[in-house]
Amino acid sequence: MLETIYKYLETLQEQVKHLPHPQQAILIKTVETLSTSLQEMATSRQFESATNNAAKLVEAENLNRLLERTVAQQAAQLRKLQEQLNEEINQHRRDNKALTKSEAKLQAALRNSPDIITIVGSDGRVRYHSAALERVLGYKPEERIGKIHGELIHPDDLLSWKAYFGKLLEFPGVGATIEYRTRHADGSWIYLESIGNSLLHDSSVQGILIASREIEGRKQAESALLESQRHYKIMSQITSDFAYSFKALPNGNFVCEWVTEALARVSGHLPEELTASGWWSSDIVHPDDREMLIKQLEGCTSRGMGVNEYRIVNKNGGVRWVRDCWQAVWDKTEGRVVRLWGACQEITDRKQVELKLQLVNKVWQAQIASAPLAINCTGNDGRTLVWNRAAEELFGWTAAEVLGQPLPNIPEGQKQDFYALLKSAGNGKPENGLEVSLPKKDGSSIDLWLWAAPVQDAGGETVGSINIFSDLSERKRIEDERQKLASLKNMEEPFWARYVSPAKTKKKNGDN
Repeated sequence: MLETIYKYLETLQEQVKHLPHPQQAILIKTVETLSTSLQEMATSRQFESATNNAAKLVEAENLNRLLERTVAQQAAQLRKLQEQLNEEINQHRRDNKALTKSEAKLQAALRNSPDIITIVGSDGRVRYHSAALERVLGYKPEERIGKIHGELIHPDDLLSWKAYFGKLLEFPGVGATIEYRTRHADGSWIYLESIGNSLLHDSSVQGILIASREIEGRKQAESALLESQRHYKIMSQITSDFAYSFKALPNGNFVCEWVTEALARVSGHLPEELTASGWWSSDIVHPDDREMLIKQLEGCTSRGMGVNEYRIVNKNGGVRWVRDCWQAVWDKTEGRVVRLWGACQEITDRKQVELKLQLVNKVWQAQIASAPLAINCTGNDGRTLVWNRAAEELFGWTAAEVLGQPLPNIPEGQKQDFYALLKSAGNGKPENGLEVSLPKKDGSSIDLWLWAAPVQDAGGETVGSINIFSDLSERKRIEDERQKLASLKNMEEPFWARYVSPAKTKKKNGDN
Protein backbone atom coordinates (compact mmCIF):
# COMPACT_ATOMS: atom_id res chain seq x y z
CA MET A 1 0.00 0.00 0.00
CA LEU A 2 2.81 2.40 0.87
CA GLU A 3 4.46 1.71 -2.46
CA THR A 4 1.23 2.72 -4.29
CA ILE A 5 1.04 5.89 -2.25
CA TYR A 6 4.67 6.71 -3.06
CA LYS A 7 3.94 6.25 -6.79
CA TYR A 8 1.01 8.67 -6.56
CA LEU A 9 3.24 11.15 -4.80
CA GLU A 10 5.90 10.90 -7.50
CA THR A 11 3.25 11.42 -10.24
CA LEU A 12 1.86 14.40 -8.37
CA GLN A 13 5.33 15.93 -8.01
CA GLU A 14 5.88 15.74 -11.79
CA GLN A 15 2.51 17.42 -12.51
CA VAL A 16 3.21 20.16 -9.98
CA LYS A 17 6.03 21.49 -12.20
CA HIS A 18 3.52 22.55 -14.92
CA LEU A 19 1.32 24.59 -12.58
CA PRO A 20 1.66 28.40 -12.12
CA HIS A 21 3.88 29.40 -9.21
CA PRO A 22 1.11 30.15 -6.66
CA GLN A 23 -0.51 26.70 -7.17
CA GLN A 24 2.93 25.00 -7.18
CA ALA A 25 3.77 26.35 -3.73
CA ILE A 26 0.50 25.15 -2.22
CA LEU A 27 0.62 21.66 -3.73
CA ILE A 28 4.35 21.15 -2.99
CA LYS A 29 3.68 21.93 0.66
CA THR A 30 0.82 19.38 0.72
CA VAL A 31 2.95 16.69 -0.91
CA GLU A 32 5.82 17.31 1.50
CA THR A 33 3.41 16.95 4.43
CA LEU A 34 2.10 13.62 3.08
CA SER A 35 5.63 12.38 2.43
CA THR A 36 6.69 13.24 5.97
CA SER A 37 3.66 11.45 7.39
CA LEU A 38 4.41 8.32 5.35
CA GLN A 39 8.01 8.33 6.47
CA GLU A 40 6.91 8.58 10.08
CA MET A 41 4.50 5.71 9.55
CA ALA A 42 7.24 3.56 8.00
CA THR A 43 9.70 4.16 10.82
CA SER A 44 7.26 3.99 13.72
CA ARG A 45 7.79 1.00 16.05
CA GLN A 46 4.10 0.79 16.79
CA PHE A 47 3.51 -0.05 13.14
CA GLU A 48 4.62 -3.68 13.98
CA SER A 49 1.51 -4.44 16.00
CA ALA A 50 -1.37 -5.89 14.09
CA THR A 51 -3.92 -3.59 15.65
CA ASN A 52 -1.89 -0.56 14.96
CA ASN A 53 -1.13 -1.87 11.48
CA ALA A 54 -4.82 -2.20 10.74
CA ALA A 55 -5.51 1.33 12.00
CA LYS A 56 -2.65 2.68 10.05
CA LEU A 57 -3.82 0.84 6.95
CA VAL A 58 -7.31 2.31 7.35
CA GLU A 59 -5.83 5.73 7.88
CA ALA A 60 -3.53 5.22 4.92
CA GLU A 61 -6.43 4.08 2.78
CA ASN A 62 -8.40 7.18 3.69
CA LEU A 63 -5.37 9.29 3.07
CA ASN A 64 -4.85 7.57 -0.28
CA ARG A 65 -8.43 8.31 -1.33
CA LEU A 66 -8.06 11.91 -0.22
CA LEU A 67 -4.82 12.11 -2.11
CA GLU A 68 -6.43 10.63 -5.25
CA ARG A 69 -9.23 13.20 -5.10
CA THR A 70 -6.74 16.00 -4.56
CA VAL A 71 -4.60 14.80 -7.43
CA ALA A 72 -7.66 14.55 -9.69
CA GLN A 73 -8.77 18.08 -8.74
CA GLN A 74 -5.30 19.45 -9.24
CA ALA A 75 -4.97 17.67 -12.59
CA ALA A 76 -8.29 19.14 -13.81
CA GLN A 77 -7.23 22.57 -12.63
CA LEU A 78 -3.87 22.06 -14.30
CA ARG A 79 -5.52 21.22 -17.64
CA LYS A 80 -7.76 24.29 -17.37
CA LEU A 81 -4.82 26.50 -16.60
CA GLN A 82 -2.88 24.95 -19.48
CA GLU A 83 -5.74 25.74 -21.87
CA GLN A 84 -5.88 29.32 -20.61
CA LEU A 85 -2.13 29.61 -20.97
CA ASN A 86 -2.26 28.32 -24.56
CA GLU A 87 -5.03 30.81 -25.43
CA GLU A 88 -3.06 33.69 -23.91
CA ILE A 89 0.04 32.62 -25.81
CA ASN A 90 -1.91 32.51 -29.11
CA GLN A 91 -3.50 35.91 -28.42
CA HIS A 92 -0.08 37.33 -27.58
CA ARG A 93 1.27 36.03 -30.89
CA ARG A 94 -1.66 37.57 -32.80
CA ASP A 95 -1.17 40.91 -31.04
CA ASN A 96 2.55 40.84 -31.77
CA LYS A 97 1.88 40.09 -35.43
CA ALA A 98 -0.65 42.94 -35.74
CA LEU A 99 1.70 45.28 -33.88
CA THR A 100 4.59 44.35 -36.15
CA LYS A 101 2.44 44.93 -39.24
CA SER A 102 1.21 48.26 -37.90
CA GLU A 103 4.75 49.34 -37.07
CA ALA A 104 5.88 48.36 -40.57
CA LYS A 105 3.12 50.51 -42.11
CA LEU A 106 4.01 53.43 -39.84
CA GLN A 107 7.69 53.15 -40.69
CA ALA A 108 6.90 52.97 -44.42
CA ALA A 109 4.67 56.04 -44.11
CA LEU A 110 7.36 57.94 -42.24
CA ARG A 111 10.07 56.93 -44.73
CA ASN A 112 8.03 58.07 -47.74
CA SER A 113 6.32 61.11 -46.22
CA PRO A 114 7.40 64.43 -47.75
CA ASP A 115 6.98 66.04 -44.33
CA ILE A 116 9.62 65.98 -41.62
CA ILE A 117 8.24 64.32 -38.48
CA THR A 118 10.11 65.35 -35.32
CA ILE A 119 9.66 64.52 -31.64
CA VAL A 120 11.15 67.10 -29.29
CA GLY A 121 11.40 66.67 -25.55
CA SER A 122 10.39 69.28 -23.01
CA ASP A 123 14.05 70.31 -22.85
CA GLY A 124 13.99 71.23 -26.56
CA ARG A 125 16.24 68.35 -27.63
CA VAL A 126 15.40 66.16 -30.62
CA ARG A 127 14.38 62.60 -29.76
CA TYR A 128 13.29 61.50 -33.22
CA HIS A 129 13.57 62.64 -36.86
CA SER A 130 11.93 60.97 -39.86
CA ALA A 131 13.88 60.11 -43.03
CA ALA A 132 12.51 63.22 -44.79
CA LEU A 133 15.03 65.29 -42.82
CA GLU A 134 17.83 64.19 -45.14
CA ARG A 135 15.79 64.83 -48.31
CA VAL A 136 14.74 68.32 -47.22
CA LEU A 137 17.63 69.65 -45.14
CA GLY A 138 20.51 67.31 -45.98
CA TYR A 139 21.09 65.99 -42.43
CA LYS A 140 21.02 62.32 -41.49
CA PRO A 141 18.35 61.77 -38.80
CA GLU A 142 20.76 60.05 -36.38
CA GLU A 143 23.07 63.09 -36.54
CA ARG A 144 20.43 65.34 -35.03
CA ILE A 145 19.25 63.07 -32.20
CA GLY A 146 19.95 64.77 -28.87
CA LYS A 147 20.61 68.18 -30.47
CA ILE A 148 18.67 71.36 -29.65
CA HIS A 149 15.94 71.73 -32.26
CA GLY A 150 16.13 75.54 -32.36
CA GLU A 151 19.85 75.74 -33.11
CA LEU A 152 19.21 75.43 -36.88
CA ILE A 153 16.54 78.19 -36.96
CA HIS A 154 17.42 81.57 -38.46
CA PRO A 155 18.29 84.15 -35.77
CA ASP A 156 15.58 86.51 -37.02
CA ASP A 157 12.96 83.75 -36.59
CA LEU A 158 14.27 82.22 -33.36
CA LEU A 159 12.36 84.51 -31.01
CA SER A 160 8.99 83.68 -32.60
CA TRP A 161 9.89 79.96 -32.51
CA LYS A 162 10.71 80.11 -28.79
CA ALA A 163 7.37 81.79 -28.08
CA TYR A 164 5.60 79.13 -30.16
CA PHE A 165 7.44 76.27 -28.39
CA GLY A 166 6.64 77.83 -25.02
CA LYS A 167 2.91 77.75 -25.78
CA LEU A 168 3.15 74.06 -26.75
CA LEU A 169 4.83 73.34 -23.41
CA GLU A 170 2.10 75.20 -21.54
CA PHE A 171 -0.98 74.04 -23.47
CA PRO A 172 -1.40 70.38 -24.55
CA GLY A 173 -2.86 69.67 -27.97
CA VAL A 174 -2.40 70.98 -31.51
CA GLY A 175 -1.03 74.48 -31.97
CA ALA A 176 -1.24 76.91 -34.89
CA THR A 177 1.07 76.81 -37.92
CA ILE A 178 4.34 78.71 -37.91
CA GLU A 179 6.75 79.65 -40.70
CA TYR A 180 10.48 80.05 -40.18
CA ARG A 181 13.83 79.61 -41.89
CA THR A 182 16.08 76.63 -41.12
CA ARG A 183 19.70 76.21 -42.10
CA HIS A 184 20.34 73.52 -44.73
CA ALA A 185 23.37 71.26 -44.47
CA ASP A 186 24.95 73.22 -47.35
CA GLY A 187 24.61 76.49 -45.40
CA SER A 188 21.59 77.91 -47.25
CA TRP A 189 18.31 78.87 -45.60
CA ILE A 190 15.13 76.91 -46.30
CA TYR A 191 11.61 78.08 -45.41
CA LEU A 192 9.60 75.53 -43.41
CA GLU A 193 5.97 75.53 -42.35
CA SER A 194 5.43 73.57 -39.11
CA ILE A 195 2.56 72.58 -36.87
CA GLY A 196 3.14 71.22 -33.37
CA ASN A 197 1.13 68.85 -31.21
CA SER A 198 1.98 68.77 -27.50
CA LEU A 199 1.84 65.11 -26.34
CA LEU A 200 3.96 65.45 -23.21
CA HIS A 201 1.24 63.78 -21.13
CA ASP A 202 0.90 60.85 -23.55
CA SER A 203 2.96 57.98 -22.12
CA SER A 204 3.62 56.55 -25.58
CA VAL A 205 5.17 59.82 -26.85
CA GLN A 206 6.09 62.05 -23.89
CA GLY A 207 7.19 64.84 -26.19
CA ILE A 208 6.06 67.45 -28.72
CA LEU A 209 5.31 66.09 -32.18
CA ILE A 210 6.20 68.55 -34.99
CA ALA A 211 5.27 68.08 -38.66
CA SER A 212 7.26 70.34 -41.02
CA ARG A 213 7.18 70.83 -44.78
CA GLU A 214 9.28 72.87 -47.17
CA ILE A 215 7.57 75.99 -48.57
CA GLU A 216 10.56 77.52 -50.33
CA GLY A 217 8.78 77.48 -53.71
CA ARG A 218 5.69 79.15 -52.27
CA LYS A 219 7.78 81.81 -50.53
CA GLN A 220 9.65 82.57 -53.74
CA ALA A 221 6.34 82.90 -55.59
CA GLU A 222 4.98 85.21 -52.88
CA SER A 223 8.16 87.29 -52.99
CA ALA A 224 7.99 87.53 -56.78
CA LEU A 225 4.33 88.52 -56.53
CA LEU A 226 5.08 91.24 -53.99
CA GLU A 227 7.89 92.52 -56.17
CA SER A 228 5.57 92.52 -59.18
CA GLN A 229 2.97 94.42 -57.18
CA ARG A 230 5.60 96.95 -56.15
CA HIS A 231 6.64 97.47 -59.77
CA TYR A 232 3.02 97.75 -60.86
CA LYS A 233 2.32 100.24 -58.12
CA ILE A 234 5.29 102.38 -59.17
CA MET A 235 4.21 102.30 -62.81
CA SER A 236 0.68 103.22 -61.81
CA GLN A 237 1.93 106.17 -59.80
CA ILE A 238 3.54 107.77 -62.84
CA THR A 239 0.49 107.40 -65.09
CA SER A 240 -2.86 109.14 -65.14
CA ASP A 241 -4.55 105.86 -64.19
CA PHE A 242 -4.55 104.44 -60.67
CA ALA A 243 -4.34 100.96 -59.16
CA TYR A 244 -5.55 99.56 -55.84
CA SER A 245 -5.54 96.53 -53.55
CA PHE A 246 -8.36 95.76 -51.13
CA LYS A 247 -8.42 93.02 -48.50
CA ALA A 248 -11.69 91.11 -48.18
CA LEU A 249 -12.74 90.43 -44.59
CA PRO A 250 -14.73 87.32 -43.54
CA ASN A 251 -17.81 89.50 -42.94
CA GLY A 252 -17.83 90.56 -46.61
CA ASN A 253 -16.41 94.06 -46.11
CA PHE A 254 -13.37 95.36 -47.99
CA VAL A 255 -10.47 97.23 -46.39
CA CYS A 256 -8.11 99.29 -48.53
CA GLU A 257 -4.50 98.06 -48.43
CA TRP A 258 -3.11 100.65 -50.85
CA VAL A 259 -4.14 102.99 -53.65
CA THR A 260 -1.74 104.79 -55.98
CA GLU A 261 -1.42 108.56 -55.78
CA ALA A 262 -3.02 109.01 -59.20
CA LEU A 263 -6.37 108.65 -57.42
CA ALA A 264 -5.98 112.22 -56.19
CA ARG A 265 -5.58 113.52 -59.76
CA VAL A 266 -8.80 111.82 -60.84
CA SER A 267 -11.05 112.30 -57.82
CA GLY A 268 -9.37 114.84 -55.55
CA HIS A 269 -9.36 112.23 -52.74
CA LEU A 270 -6.12 111.21 -51.09
CA PRO A 271 -5.32 107.45 -50.84
CA GLU A 272 -5.30 107.53 -47.03
CA GLU A 273 -8.94 108.68 -47.08
CA LEU A 274 -9.92 105.20 -48.35
CA THR A 275 -7.91 103.07 -45.91
CA ALA A 276 -10.97 102.19 -43.86
CA SER A 277 -13.34 101.17 -46.68
CA GLY A 278 -13.76 100.39 -50.35
CA TRP A 279 -14.70 103.39 -52.45
CA TRP A 280 -17.69 101.56 -53.94
CA SER A 281 -19.32 101.75 -50.49
CA SER A 282 -18.44 105.40 -49.94
CA ASP A 283 -19.55 108.73 -51.34
CA ILE A 284 -16.84 108.76 -53.99
CA VAL A 285 -18.98 106.57 -56.30
CA HIS A 286 -21.99 108.14 -57.97
CA PRO A 287 -25.20 107.08 -56.11
CA ASP A 288 -26.78 105.74 -59.31
CA ASP A 289 -23.83 103.36 -59.89
CA ARG A 290 -23.11 102.22 -56.33
CA GLU A 291 -25.71 99.43 -56.07
CA MET A 292 -24.74 97.94 -59.44
CA LEU A 293 -21.08 97.86 -58.45
CA ILE A 294 -21.68 96.26 -55.04
CA LYS A 295 -23.89 93.52 -56.50
CA GLN A 296 -21.29 92.58 -59.08
CA LEU A 297 -18.54 92.38 -56.46
CA GLU A 298 -20.71 90.27 -54.13
CA GLY A 299 -21.26 87.78 -56.94
CA CYS A 300 -17.59 87.20 -57.74
CA THR A 301 -16.29 83.70 -56.90
CA SER A 302 -13.04 81.78 -57.30
CA ARG A 303 -10.46 83.77 -59.32
CA GLY A 304 -13.18 85.91 -60.92
CA MET A 305 -12.39 88.88 -63.13
CA GLY A 306 -14.57 91.78 -64.09
CA VAL A 307 -14.75 95.14 -65.81
CA ASN A 308 -17.01 97.94 -64.62
CA GLU A 309 -17.63 101.43 -65.91
CA TYR A 310 -19.01 103.86 -63.38
CA ARG A 311 -18.91 107.48 -62.31
CA ILE A 312 -16.77 109.00 -59.56
CA VAL A 313 -17.82 112.20 -57.82
CA ASN A 314 -14.77 114.31 -57.02
CA LYS A 315 -14.50 116.71 -54.11
CA ASN A 316 -15.68 119.76 -56.03
CA GLY A 317 -18.83 117.91 -57.17
CA GLY A 318 -17.65 117.11 -60.70
CA VAL A 319 -18.40 113.71 -62.23
CA ARG A 320 -15.67 111.64 -63.88
CA TRP A 321 -16.09 108.30 -65.64
CA VAL A 322 -13.65 105.43 -64.91
CA ARG A 323 -13.16 101.96 -66.35
CA ASP A 324 -12.32 99.55 -63.51
CA CYS A 325 -10.63 96.22 -64.35
CA TRP A 326 -10.47 94.02 -61.23
CA GLN A 327 -9.27 90.57 -60.22
CA ALA A 328 -10.59 88.59 -57.23
CA VAL A 329 -8.09 86.38 -55.36
CA TRP A 330 -9.62 83.14 -54.05
CA ASP A 331 -8.16 81.31 -51.03
CA LYS A 332 -8.83 77.54 -51.10
CA THR A 333 -8.13 77.13 -47.38
CA GLU A 334 -10.64 79.78 -46.29
CA GLY A 335 -13.02 79.03 -49.16
CA ARG A 336 -13.64 82.68 -50.04
CA VAL A 337 -12.30 85.74 -51.84
CA VAL A 338 -9.55 87.27 -49.68
CA ARG A 339 -8.28 90.12 -51.86
CA LEU A 340 -9.30 92.34 -54.75
CA TRP A 341 -6.79 93.92 -57.12
CA GLY A 342 -7.71 96.42 -59.78
CA ALA A 343 -6.69 99.23 -62.10
CA CYS A 344 -8.87 102.19 -63.03
CA GLN A 345 -8.59 104.27 -66.19
CA GLU A 346 -10.35 107.60 -66.59
CA ILE A 347 -12.66 107.49 -69.63
CA THR A 348 -14.59 110.75 -69.19
CA ASP A 349 -13.65 112.10 -72.64
CA ARG A 350 -14.51 108.80 -74.29
CA LYS A 351 -17.86 108.68 -72.52
CA GLN A 352 -18.67 112.20 -73.70
CA VAL A 353 -17.85 111.21 -77.28
CA GLU A 354 -19.97 108.08 -76.89
CA LEU A 355 -22.91 110.14 -75.63
CA LYS A 356 -22.57 112.47 -78.61
CA LEU A 357 -22.39 109.50 -80.95
CA GLN A 358 -25.46 108.02 -79.32
CA LEU A 359 -27.30 111.29 -79.90
CA VAL A 360 -26.14 111.43 -83.52
CA ASN A 361 -27.13 107.80 -83.95
CA LYS A 362 -30.60 108.47 -82.59
CA VAL A 363 -31.00 111.44 -84.96
CA TRP A 364 -29.73 109.33 -87.87
CA GLN A 365 -32.16 106.53 -86.99
CA ALA A 366 -35.04 109.02 -86.78
CA GLN A 367 -34.13 110.47 -90.18
CA ILE A 368 -34.02 107.03 -91.78
CA ALA A 369 -37.29 106.00 -90.16
CA SER A 370 -39.07 109.14 -91.37
CA ALA A 371 -37.44 109.32 -94.83
CA PRO A 372 -39.90 109.19 -97.79
CA LEU A 373 -37.52 106.89 -99.73
CA ALA A 374 -37.05 103.19 -99.03
CA ILE A 375 -33.76 102.69 -97.13
CA ASN A 376 -32.05 99.57 -95.92
CA CYS A 377 -28.58 98.75 -94.56
CA THR A 378 -26.78 95.47 -95.03
CA GLY A 379 -23.74 94.14 -93.19
CA ASN A 380 -20.66 92.63 -94.76
CA ASP A 381 -22.29 89.21 -94.39
CA GLY A 382 -25.31 90.32 -96.44
CA ARG A 383 -27.75 90.38 -93.53
CA THR A 384 -30.21 93.26 -93.22
CA LEU A 385 -29.49 95.74 -90.42
CA VAL A 386 -31.97 98.53 -91.24
CA TRP A 387 -35.36 98.39 -92.99
CA ASN A 388 -37.35 101.63 -92.70
CA ARG A 389 -41.07 102.26 -92.95
CA ALA A 390 -40.87 103.46 -96.56
CA ALA A 391 -39.20 100.14 -97.46
CA GLU A 392 -42.05 98.28 -95.80
CA GLU A 393 -44.59 100.23 -97.85
CA LEU A 394 -42.61 99.92 -101.11
CA PHE A 395 -41.73 96.22 -101.02
CA GLY A 396 -44.43 94.81 -98.73
CA TRP A 397 -42.18 93.06 -96.17
CA THR A 398 -42.20 94.29 -92.57
CA ALA A 399 -39.02 95.04 -90.65
CA ALA A 400 -39.67 92.06 -88.33
CA GLU A 401 -39.62 89.74 -91.36
CA VAL A 402 -36.40 91.17 -92.81
CA LEU A 403 -34.04 92.26 -90.02
CA GLY A 404 -31.19 89.82 -89.46
CA GLN A 405 -31.96 88.02 -92.73
CA PRO A 406 -30.63 88.39 -96.29
CA LEU A 407 -32.57 90.86 -98.45
CA PRO A 408 -35.82 89.15 -99.48
CA ASN A 409 -36.40 91.08 -102.74
CA ILE A 410 -33.36 89.88 -104.71
CA PRO A 411 -34.21 87.32 -107.44
CA GLU A 412 -32.24 84.07 -107.27
CA GLY A 413 -30.56 84.67 -110.60
CA GLN A 414 -29.48 88.19 -109.63
CA LYS A 415 -28.22 87.62 -106.05
CA GLN A 416 -24.58 87.18 -107.02
CA ASP A 417 -24.51 90.31 -109.14
CA PHE A 418 -26.52 92.35 -106.65
CA TYR A 419 -24.32 91.46 -103.66
CA ALA A 420 -21.23 92.08 -105.77
CA LEU A 421 -22.69 95.54 -106.42
CA LEU A 422 -23.22 96.15 -102.68
CA LYS A 423 -19.72 94.84 -101.89
CA SER A 424 -18.31 97.25 -104.46
CA ALA A 425 -20.20 100.07 -102.75
CA GLY A 426 -18.89 98.88 -99.38
CA ASN A 427 -15.33 99.07 -100.70
CA GLY A 428 -15.70 102.76 -101.35
CA LYS A 429 -17.28 102.82 -104.82
CA PRO A 430 -20.73 104.33 -104.31
CA GLU A 431 -23.41 103.72 -106.90
CA ASN A 432 -25.47 106.79 -107.90
CA GLY A 433 -28.73 106.33 -109.77
CA LEU A 434 -28.39 102.71 -110.91
CA GLU A 435 -31.58 101.44 -112.50
CA VAL A 436 -32.76 98.07 -111.15
CA SER A 437 -35.95 96.02 -111.24
CA LEU A 438 -36.82 94.18 -108.02
CA PRO A 439 -39.76 92.00 -106.97
CA LYS A 440 -42.26 92.89 -104.26
CA LYS A 441 -43.79 90.59 -101.66
CA ASP A 442 -47.01 90.21 -103.77
CA GLY A 443 -44.93 88.86 -106.71
CA SER A 444 -45.05 91.97 -108.90
CA SER A 445 -41.94 93.83 -109.99
CA ILE A 446 -41.05 97.45 -109.58
CA ASP A 447 -38.50 99.60 -111.40
CA LEU A 448 -36.22 101.52 -109.03
CA TRP A 449 -33.31 103.89 -108.85
CA LEU A 450 -30.60 102.59 -106.46
CA TRP A 451 -28.07 104.68 -104.55
CA ALA A 452 -25.51 102.66 -102.48
CA ALA A 453 -22.71 103.93 -100.23
CA PRO A 454 -20.36 102.33 -97.65
CA VAL A 455 -21.03 102.42 -93.86
CA GLN A 456 -17.92 102.67 -91.67
CA ASP A 457 -17.36 102.28 -87.93
CA ALA A 458 -15.47 104.69 -85.65
CA GLY A 459 -12.18 103.11 -86.66
CA GLY A 460 -12.78 103.66 -90.37
CA GLU A 461 -13.50 99.97 -91.07
CA THR A 462 -16.28 99.27 -93.57
CA VAL A 463 -19.05 97.29 -91.86
CA GLY A 464 -21.64 97.28 -94.66
CA SER A 465 -23.54 99.52 -97.05
CA ILE A 466 -26.60 101.78 -97.00
CA ASN A 467 -29.02 101.42 -99.93
CA ILE A 468 -31.64 103.99 -100.96
CA PHE A 469 -34.38 103.12 -103.45
CA SER A 470 -36.57 105.51 -105.48
CA ASP A 471 -39.66 104.35 -107.40
CA LEU A 472 -39.14 104.66 -111.16
CA SER A 473 -42.64 103.55 -112.19
CA GLU A 474 -44.21 107.02 -112.39
CA ARG A 475 -41.14 108.47 -114.01
CA LYS A 476 -41.13 105.69 -116.60
CA ARG A 477 -44.81 106.29 -117.32
CA ILE A 478 -44.14 110.01 -117.91
CA GLU A 479 -41.15 109.13 -120.07
CA ASP A 480 -43.30 106.81 -122.19
CA GLU A 481 -45.90 109.54 -122.69
CA ARG A 482 -43.16 111.96 -123.61
CA GLN A 483 -41.78 109.56 -126.17
CA LYS A 484 -45.25 109.10 -127.67
CA LEU A 485 -45.71 112.84 -128.03
CA ALA A 486 -42.32 113.15 -129.66
CA SER A 487 -43.19 110.47 -132.19
CA LEU A 488 -46.42 112.29 -133.10
CA LYS A 489 -44.52 115.45 -133.86
CA ASN A 490 -42.39 113.63 -136.41
CA MET A 491 -45.39 112.30 -138.49
CA GLU A 492 -45.90 113.78 -142.11
CA GLU A 493 -49.71 113.92 -141.91
CA PRO A 494 -51.58 115.60 -139.11
CA PHE A 495 -52.44 113.44 -136.19
CA TRP A 496 -56.18 113.80 -136.84
CA ALA A 497 -55.89 112.18 -140.33
CA ARG A 498 -55.95 108.73 -138.78
CA TYR A 499 -59.43 109.42 -137.47
CA VAL A 500 -60.89 110.42 -141.03
CA SER A 501 -62.02 107.70 -143.57
CA PRO A 502 -60.31 107.57 -147.02
CA ALA A 503 -63.66 107.86 -148.99
CA LYS A 504 -64.54 111.10 -147.35
CA THR A 505 -61.11 112.39 -148.11
CA LYS A 506 -61.29 111.54 -151.82
CA LYS A 507 -64.79 113.09 -152.14
CA LYS A 508 -63.59 116.21 -150.56
CA ASN A 509 -60.63 116.39 -152.91
CA GLY A 510 -62.93 115.86 -156.03
CA ASP A 511 -65.23 118.64 -155.04
CA ASN A 512 -62.30 120.88 -155.01
